[in-house]
Amino acid sequence: MKKYPVVTLCGSTRFKREFEEAQKKLTLEGNIVISVGLFGHSGDDEVWENMPEDTRTETKHMLDDMHKRKIDMADSIYVVNPEEYIGKSTWSEICYAHMIGKRIQFLEYIPEMEIESRVGQRIDAADEFAKRSIDILFHQGMYADKSKHPFFKYKGTKIYDPWISPEAHTGDFPWIDHEDPEKRVDPFKTYGKKNTAWIIEELLYLYGKNDFY
Repeated sequence: MKKYPVVTLCGSTRFKREFEEAQKKLTLEGNIVISVGLFGHSGDDEVWENMPEDTRTETKHMLDDMHKRKIDMADSIYVVNPEEYIGKSTWSEICYAHMIGKRIQFLEYIPEMEIESRVGQRIDAADEFAKRSIDILFHQGMYADKSKHPFFKYKGTKIYDPWISPEAHTGDFPWIDHEDPEKRVDPFKTYGKKNTAWIIEELLYLYGKNDFY
């Protein structure tokens, strides 16, 4: 039984025709192609009609997160970027794919240095946001709304700040431990690429919307 490579399409949903052309091209080249679930900017506008603003925001975030799960399922991504256009959501997908080690293909060339630069900026920003998140959580204590702070579980411990060790999360001053070289860890090596890349993007969504989303 032949195994076919899996490719996930990424790009602005305003480019519906280009998405369809890329899907045909890649399929005929012998790939299983995963595409978007709807074209919210070209053809599926009715999805957003009469939807409350809060619900719209939550739905768009769900769709963004869902697409990253599609990237998890793929061997590579193919960026649909006619005229080199890449929006903030697509950059989020590109950087996520890079962080978890997926091959990146594109319609219009994207320099590797630009991808690495943007990934570095996202990691640096999320590093600071993680400290802010855990600072808020521990200062608010029992009154903290933990549903607003992204985390993943690692060996039974909830990890809100992947730049500090699991043990630091159970200490009294984790926001201070964030700056302690002895408590700091390489999140990609300690917690894995997918966990780290996921929480980086969630922290950027929560705290860095103006710059990253």
